[in-house]
Amino acid sequence: MASLNNTTGADEPWWASGQTAEPSPVGCWSPCPVAAGCPLRAESAVRCAVTGDQPPPAPPGMAPDLAEAVSHDVAVAVTEAVSLAEVAAAVADRAPSRDDGNDVDWGRLQPVRNLLSIAVATLVPVNHTTAALWVADSISRGGITAPVFAPLGAVLAGTGAVLLGRLAPGVIGLVCDLAWKALACTGRGLVRLVRSPRGWIITRPALWAAGIGVLIVSWRAANHFLTGA
Repeated sequence: MASLNNTTGADEPWWASGQTAEPSPVGCWSPCPVAAGCPLRAESAVRCAVTGDQPPPAPPGMAPDLAEAVSHDVAVAVTEAVSLAEVAAAVADRAPSRDDGNDVDWGRLQPVRNLLSIAVATLVPVNHTTAALWVADSISRGGITAPVFAPLGAVLAGTGAVLLGRLAPGVIGLVCDLAWKALACTGRGLVRLVRSPRGWIITRPALWAAGIGVLIVSWRAANHFLTGA
């Protein structure tokens, strides 16, 4: 009986015929489009260590180094384009869908309220100045917190004096007690007004005065830096 390992023919495996194993992939060869960035690059490679296939040769008439650089740039550009496309698609999927067929609601900007508030903040005189100019001057003299803490300090000083005056005997205590009740009633009224739908009459001009005041200070600083005036 013939040995099973002594068969011959075209189907004989390499290990039975004494042949050596097929060389394993060792890296990218130089004409590979991504050879410049491949950590497995080797000039003696016969197959790509990534795909297992032999990369296509360089274009005719082009130097190997130039072909390598062009191929690498194309591969990087394609990769970046795919990445940006995926990011754009993800952002579009997460973005809120717009209302098709609906008209633009300009009323949400409240132009009447804002224009009136700007006029109050910039045109209505307050102690020989306007609210916006007062904010700008306060910032110039005492810093960004001055428009907030200066009025707050004045209010606290006045209410503190009235509160302590209630403890005084005689007419002074009576007057301070009446003033305290008036201040408490006025404060409760202001709080109710601010929290009501008409509260924008107070809050909106104050916000516009603060914003325009900061712009005035910025313009003054830029004008001084550019012109020295």
